[in-house]
Amino acid sequence: MRFANVAWDVLPSDPERAAMLAKACGVDPLIGQLLLNRGVSHPTEARHFLAPDFQALDDPLKLPEMAKAVARIRKAIKTTQPILVFGDADVDGVTASALVYELLTTLARPGKSERRAGGAKVIVRLSNRLEDGYGFPRALIRPLIRLGIRLLILVDCGTNQPEEIEALARHGIETIVLDHHVPTPQAARPFALVNPAQGSGAGHELCSVGLALKLAQAMCPDDEAGVMRYLDLTVLGTLADHAPLIGDNRILVASGLARILQTPRPGLKQLCEAVAMTKPTPQQILQRLVPRLNAAGRLGNPRPVWRLLVEPSAQIADRLVDVLGEAHAKTKALHRRIQAEAHEQVNRIHFKDQYVVVVGQRGWHPGLMGPLASQLLERYARPAIAIAWDERIGVGSGRSTSVFNLFEALRACEGVLLRYGGHPQACGLTLKLANLETFREQINRHAHAALGRHRLVPRLTIDLELTLREVTTSFVSALEHFKPFGPGNPRPLILLRRLALERNPAGATWVTDGRTTRLRTRGGLAGLLSAERYDVVTSPALVEGRVVLSICDARISSAAQNL
Repeated sequence: MRFANVAWDVLPSDPERAAMLAKACGVDPLIGQLLLNRGVSHPTEARHFLAPDFQALDDPLKLPEMAKAVARIRKAIKTTQPILVFGDADVDGVTASALVYELLTTLARPGKSERRAGGAKVIVRLSNRLEDGYGFPRALIRPLIRLGIRLLILVDCGTNQPEEIEALARHGIETIVLDHHVPTPQAARPFALVNPAQGSGAGHELCSVGLALKLAQAMCPDDEAGVMRYLDLTVLGTLADHAPLIGDNRILVASGLARILQTPRPGLKQLCEAVAMTKPTPQQILQRLVPRLNAAGRLGNPRPVWRLLVEPSAQIADRLVDVLGEAHAKTKALHRRIQAEAHEQVNRIHFKDQYVVVVGQRGWHPGLMGPLASQLLERYARPAIAIAWDERIGVGSGRSTSVFNLFEALRACEGVLLRYGGHPQACGLTLKLANLETFREQINRHAHAALGRHRLVPRLTIDLELTLREVTTSFVSALEHFKPFGPGNPRPLILLRRLALERNPAGATWVTDGRTTRLRTRGGLAGLLSAERYDVVTSPALVEGRVVLSICDARISSAAQNL
């Protein structure tokens, strides 16, 4: 794909350090530079990166207050206290809730992973964002008291709910929070807050399902096989939440991708068949599985998704796959209508003068504001916030670029917000309609100060500048060890300068250095003149054993113009 006015950022090279790292790992110096570009500088770390190993997972007890959480759960199991797990409605929250549920119901005694009838008594409730808003609803406290709950585990929520957690404590209910949302200054103080965002850095890449897997690792330290059976859930939640594929996340996703198609879960297996999943790649999971898993929660009821993931009956699971398919079709139809209205609104507000695009309308479905904000971000190459309004109150979601911390921007506007929370690149908020224009003005003022016009330009981050001769089969083959690609570990991009184009009558295109090297290309070069020399940004891959260059962008070579 070629972009208009895209900026190229070539990462600085460090040949000496790259060569030393490469020698220690037995790889090409170019691979050493790619590792440095991803923040990998120690040989042991590099070997784990190139060959992710489940046994190399970090110690789960390094996570903030994990030891307290484990001890409290063991106490609940030993004394047969009922435990309630409450999870958020998105895929991260639902998969994490399913994982914690299965973990606790298998722990009849510490250290055992076999499912037993005498395991912990676990009740699961999931967020209905349309009825209750985000997070644990205060209205659920009295039902918990009637159920005799003494331990509540909040999954993918709770960090910024001090009032609710204090109210629970007054009624004798202790709370464990497994969450990765950034704490605000008024963050909650539960019995145990397992949130890497409040710690010294351990597990900072993990989303909530990753934290749930780390809980399983901490609860079952001698049962690696038992913990690994949760990898299918972990892969789904991690990819759906766009968590960076570094650190433990890289190990978890690399170890778990193959388990998606090999899953023993009848519901997940049937869902894979229904969407024609053929390869367990991040791209296919995000394009085919995640939209269906998200749809029911966006419409207000994520329970069918949770049931699909934990249901042992293939017959019941088959019906649940149909339910998810119907929800997905409904969300698609709603999204098409809302998207058209949003683009019309953006054009009316002269968005080019706005560093942050803020749109909203009565009648928009609140559950679809996240996907709408993502689409606006992609379309207009700037942070976007979409808000669904009723008569006086709006509930919205925001998505941002990698260079703009949306959470900090909302914090700068907290005086006009009723509520907000999230991450640097994805947030939720609630505000009064009367404060909309003030909010739009404040967040754009903050963005103007934080960014500057040049940082709104779409950018390509380029790993290496090479000659065409250096793009060899062995080099491109070595790039396979960098998979899986995703946030925090993008597919390597290469800059090649002063290339000529060659085309055959069928329209196939090659690039050549004009000397001895000639490589096939795909995409991005249509309409370019063969008489010119071009600088090209490309992602190389092997196709049937031959190097093919996928073109990301191209421009006339300034060096060629001076010849």
